[in-house]
Amino acid sequence: MYLWRERPESLMTPPAVPVLRSVFAAYAFFLVHWRKILIAAIPYTAAYAAQLALMPMTAASSEPSALDLVVALLSLATVVASVALSAASLRLAVRGEMPGWLGLQLGHEELRVFAVYILISLLIVIVFVLVFLFWGTLFGTVTMGALERAGIDPEASGFDVAGATQYMGASDWVVVVAAGLAGLAIVTWLSARLVLALPATIASKRIQVMKAWPLSDGNGWRIAAALVLAGLPLTLCELALYELLSTVLGHRLIDVSALISADLSGTPGVARAREYGLWLGLFAAVNYPVMSGLYAYLYQKRTRTPAA
Repeated sequence: MYLWRERPESLMTPPAVPVLRSVFAAYAFFLVHWRKILIAAIPYTAAYAAQLALMPMTAASSEPSALDLVVALLSLATVVASVALSAASLRLAVRGEMPGWLGLQLGHEELRVFAVYILISLLIVIVFVLVFLFWGTLFGTVTMGALERAGIDPEASGFDVAGATQYMGASDWVVVVAAGLAGLAIVTWLSARLVLALPATIASKRIQVMKAWPLSDGNGWRIAAALVLAGLPLTLCELALYELLSTVLGHRLIDVSALISADLSGTPGVARAREYGLWLGLFAAVNYPVMSGLYAYLYQKRTRTPAA
């Protein structure tokens, strides 16, 4: 006669992600290991800063020059150093290891991390495009309805979406904004569900994307909240520093006028968004380890099963 007792479900299921504790763990990881990480970030930071300084010069020149080749090589070096730094941060966070020159390596593990980044990005981009197409179709339908209610034939008037927005009422905007927020929520949730593929790949030494999907079951929104709470303060501080330095110097710290096409140069916010994007790239030495610490902590929590 065999006697057995089923384990309670609560003992077999990993605990839910603690949002605030995860954020604290991410920053604690950086504060403990900042010396190693900043040393490992030297190649990336140097290559990126040099590329950033030379880009306006090459964009302003209408003829090919040796400087174009230098910038292309720096771009390649930046990508390689970025992958190496990301893998080093994840390796330190997940396995507590940081071997290699300056703590960096370039081998199979880095290729796996790069492949996971590409796969995750492709999945997110595909979903984003589908969501955007749906939202764009809905936006167009709503604006056409607004024109028809105003007694204007969309076909005869040429139907310009930007011009038609002036005929949209409050209810129209509610529908469009609500649909946009819902689409953003879908993309955010998907991103949160996929990030555990990075620490899973480091831990297993095999590419893990969809195999890591179950790790975030029932915790997608908690992980998303942890990502936002960990990343938003960093981003705001870095942008505040940019604005402070620009104010002190009396001009924009990064000149992007030569990097923006003439068609978009007059569009509000385009230049500022380009400046911010380039500036934030300088801070990989801080952003990568903080997020790697967060990923590793989340992975640890979701793979640790409480003892019976």
